[in-house]
Amino acid sequence: MRIRPVFWCILALSCLGVLVFAATIQINAPAVMEARLDSTAPDPSSFTTIELHLSDSQGLPIEQAQVMPSARMTNMNMTTSTILVQPRGQGTYIVQFKLYMVGPWEIDITAHADGFEASQQTLYVQVL
Repeated sequence: MRIRPVFWCILALSCLGVLVFAATIQINAPAVMEARLDSTAPDPSSFTTIELHLSDSQGLPIEQAQVMPSARMTNMNMTTSTILVQPRGQGTYIVQFKLYMVGPWEIDITAHADGFEASQQTLYVQVL
């Protein structure tokens, strides 16, 4: 029995389509973010430090993530512009804020790494 060339072309195009589809579809894995505030009562005269640990669902650290923090007061329209982010290795990042006014602050931290879903966490801090 002989197979016609048109069927070989259909088979080749189907295989090529599956390969292109598999190469373009990217499924992001979930990421886990743990945030720990350095002190329970931050002081407006010093930096407020938060230690982040990013890992995948199996506990392996995520390196080279883009960490985007922001901080704002919850009782008035005030934000901070003094924010430092330092990668420490092994999935650990240090975020420092200058919360320069006494009162309640909301700190939002979003982290994204290639191949992982973005992780977001919100912390509420009372500066004394």
